[in-house]
Amino acid sequence: MAKLTRRAALGAIATGTIGVAAACNPLTQKPGAQVSALDADPKAWWKPGGYIVHETVDTTSLSKGRIKAFVSGEWQEFKTIELPGPFVRWSFQERIIRIQRLARFGFQQKDLAGPHNACVATVGGPTRDSAVSLNTAYKGMGFAPKLERLAETIELLEHEGKKADESSMGIPAHAIFAKTKVMEDLYRDVDRFDLRSQVSLELFATPDYPTHTFLNMMVNPIASASFLDFPTYEIRAIPKLLHPKNPGLTEHERLLVKWTNQVHDFIHGGEGDKMACVYHVIEVFDDTPSDRAKGVRVA
Repeated sequence: MAKLTRRAALGAIATGTIGVAAACNPLTQKPGAQVSALDADPKAWWKPGGYIVHETVDTTSLSKGRIKAFVSGEWQEFKTIELPGPFVRWSFQERIIRIQRLARFGFQQKDLAGPHNACVATVGGPTRDSAVSLNTAYKGMGFAPKLERLAETIELLEHEGKKADESSMGIPAHAIFAKTKVMEDLYRDVDRFDLRSQVSLELFATPDYPTHTFLNMMVNPIASASFLDFPTYEIRAIPKLLHPKNPGLTEHERLLVKWTNQVHDFIHGGEGDKMACVYHVIEVFDDTPSDRAKGVRVA
């Protein structure tokens, strides 16, 4: 079973390149058929229908707790894990606290810290406007319902969103208050959610403007997500990008894309059909600056 070490990550950063398959579909490449990440052509990843397929991640064995990814220039298999109890309790409790503050006081900058916004580090893709591919970006991140609860929760959020908008009498604060109560109730139902992953949106990547995160994930799909809070947790994950226009998505993936867009728009507003990213958890560290932690692996 593959294990991403800090030494391996630092080595990749130091060299500035990580090998990638010689064509856009590494699943079909012969072992060793690799070229520098600098030679990758991001525009070639986009299909005629205006979508991408994340071909460096293979989730066909996910139900068995396994995921394959083309990391550091070779196909590796990783074991997926559940987020540990202390992380889950911290994340849901802090989400409830912040959603209550949002309902009472509106948006506060201090709430950008905590479980919703992770600093996501990626490395290894072709560079866009920099000499190095190492990149960090803050991502709004959260839980998705389990497969058996996913469709019903999407329907619930659709119903409650319409009800909140219709009863708000055109006053945005009234709608936000109603919607935060819905989210608070959902966050109290921990059993509803899948604890093996986090989801986010890749909002800005396009054929003409590939973000650094997008470039790195397409070529070298490994990520480290760090949450600024006390305690301080870090998740190591295999990220899989899911484009809503991809006709090859499974039903589960299609619903994950819909949920991730819906829960974002439910609070933030807007109406979109953006690319989603599922972070499949493989390791968790406690990076709290205290004698009990300081980078101890907890899962």
